[in-house]
Amino acid sequence: MSTSYTFRVLDTDGSVFGKGCFTYDGPPGDVDIAHLLGGADGSRGPKLTAFWYHDSVVGTLSLKNLLSFNFTQGDQASSRFAINAWNVPESTHGLTAGTALPGQLGVTSAHRGNGGELSCQGRKLEFPKLAEATTVVEEGETVIPMVDLVVVIDTSGSMRDEAETLSNVVGKAIDSAKTNCPSDLRTTYLGIEGTFPKTVFTKTVRNYLTQTAKVDASLLKGRTQAQLTEEQKKQSVGVEEDAGRAIEDIATHFDWRPGAIRNIFFLGDEPLEGGLSLSATGQDQEDIEAANRAIEVAKQTGTRVHMYMGTAKFSSDAAKHERIRKAVEGEYARVAGETSGQFFASQDNLSAFQAMLEKVICGSKTDPTVTTTEFCCCQEYVEQRGDTAVPQ
Repeated sequence: MSTSYTFRVLDTDGSVFGKGCFTYDGPPGDVDIAHLLGGADGSRGPKLTAFWYHDSVVGTLSLKNLLSFNFTQGDQASSRFAINAWNVPESTHGLTAGTALPGQLGVTSAHRGNGGELSCQGRKLEFPKLAEATTVVEEGETVIPMVDLVVVIDTSGSMRDEAETLSNVVGKAIDSAKTNCPSDLRTTYLGIEGTFPKTVFTKTVRNYLTQTAKVDASLLKGRTQAQLTEEQKKQSVGVEEDAGRAIEDIATHFDWRPGAIRNIFFLGDEPLEGGLSLSATGQDQEDIEAANRAIEVAKQTGTRVHMYMGTAKFSSDAAKHERIRKAVEGEYARVAGETSGQFFASQDNLSAFQAMLEKVICGSKTDPTVTTTEFCCCQEYVEQRGDTAVPQ
């Protein structure tokens, strides 16, 4: 380890006339160095590895010109600094100065160079200061993520009243998020086995996947009305409410852009497989298994699923309604949570959706690069005033 110090020679008005620095082997702290030309007898302390001094009178003086050097750093009473540097054997350029103390300037007793002998001009030597490392912080680059967002809605009758309102709110939130930050967002709106005119939900999941994404219809998990059994029809199973299957199909077959962050945002108000069941909780094992499959496929494809549960009237009995609402809401929250998405309920009025969306689509900066360069006692440092050095 090496340690560097800088020092200055001041003019009578306190301005900087000359600058110098030196480096020795060893850590900063208490030190006592005596250096004689060529490391002659009488030298002591850590090895002095570099010395530079420059002003317009002497030009540049280096370690080879250092006749003697004394630097003690520690106890204030004993701390001192003195230098004697000349271009021997000619001795036409040089400086002898000292003894500088931490709170007291030293005298330049000999100062010769361009212009001859200039020792009597009252210049003073400062006590050295520890040279700090140079730290450069480069600001990180803005990275704009490519994000695909598929907004899917349950197109059963119970969602009809909410569809237009939700369509407007979601659209405004997306537009606002895109305005607030740089983004590369592609948004697609789809309905499950149905559409809602005069809203953004004018294309079905099935039509988009088979016509736009060119997927073989036989590969889709989603059901058509014709595929329901007579028993399922009697139980009023609604294919428009097959949210779990829709999530599977979109996660697997949507034409995601390569490298895009995948997001599905589902809007519904009933259990995830065919709608409300006759069970006490409004959902049965098929609903739970549909959620499980949707979670598994979403994880496998790296798709985040955000869930919004709208308002619904599950029973005229208030206690039963609340029991079913909590059970269904719990499944919505589970799907979102296990796929790293977010859950929103009707009471949120989608107010938190914009904030979530901005986190997903907004550009972010990479961590700044911090570079620390150890101070180097060098000729460039002492000559940065731009004066012309005298060749040695």
